[in-house]
Amino acid sequence: MKRHLLLISILALVLLPVGCVDVEGITQGVIDNITQQATGTYTIKVSGTEGLNFTGEYLARFFEMNPDTGTIDYSTNSYSVEGQVPREYSFEGMTAGGLFQKQTGNETLLKVEIWKDDVLIDSANTADPWGAVMVAAGP
Repeated sequence: MKRHLLLISILALVLLPVGCVDVEGITQGVIDNITQQATGTYTIKVSGTEGLNFTGEYLARFFEMNPDTGTIDYSTNSYSVEGQVPREYSFEGMTAGGLFQKQTGNETLLKVEIWKDDVLIDSANTADPWGAVMVAAGP
């Protein structure tokens, strides 16, 4: 019996500090650190045959820790665009992607690049009539 009481006392002393650890605070700190490292400035560059008409859609995704619920919230901002080559779109995000299409049936060139913090991440091009390209970037 004395051994059991001694063992319970030792376990209580060992486990007591574990109950005092701020797990939620540690988790929030880790998520905040990952978010800061993964977030960057993205630039989508649309080039090719100058004056070429195009349409497209690009998006930026984010996630963050919700301290009220203890869950990770995801959000996406989506943008529909149209214009003429050359054109650039810059925004902040954690991941990004885009789909762009030529608005002509001839063999002009549409080229799309996605950059993160001045580093080329992905590129695609097409000379197909009414051709489309997709680019994506993320951690």
